[in-house]
Amino acid sequence: MHDPGRGHRQTVKWIPWYLMGTQDVGLLYKKKASLDRLCVGNINSDYACDLDKWRSTTGDIFILTGDPVGWRSILQSTVALSTTKAEYMAVTEAMKTIWMQGLLDDLGVEQDFMEVHCDDMSAIYLASNLVHHARTEHIDCSGQNLTQFKMV
Repeated sequence: MHDPGRGHRQTVKWIPWYLMGTQDVGLLYKKKASLDRLCVGNINSDYACDLDKWRSTTGDIFILTGDPVGWRSILQSTVALSTTKAEYMAVTEAMKTIWMQGLLDDLGVEQDFMEVHCDDMSAIYLASNLVHHARTEHIDCSGQNLTQFKMV
């Protein structure tokens, strides 16, 4: 932003063409008979994908009755020293979406827990068992309330 070059201007010129070509692309939500299915979250992390600062990317999506209701992809704020830590940081960030429980309450959906899918078994074990481990002493596990989520 502080020093745009010719390549940046060329890229900006393509934005209107992209928008005109994707006018018919979008999400279509249809009225469902009931909201009896659980809200399910899917979480993943790309370990050290930022080659400049070696930070990982966190991605998550929450699906209610087959339709996405919340999603994001962000660069993690700190450098993860292992894939376990990168995945655990992704799980922790996704667990901060407590607002999803409030949304379900507003919609009249009773849900005791939210099912969250993660593809890293070591991160699942770490999130499920928050005891002190010598190899994970650098990960701050204090204050994490993961009891209302079911890790799968």
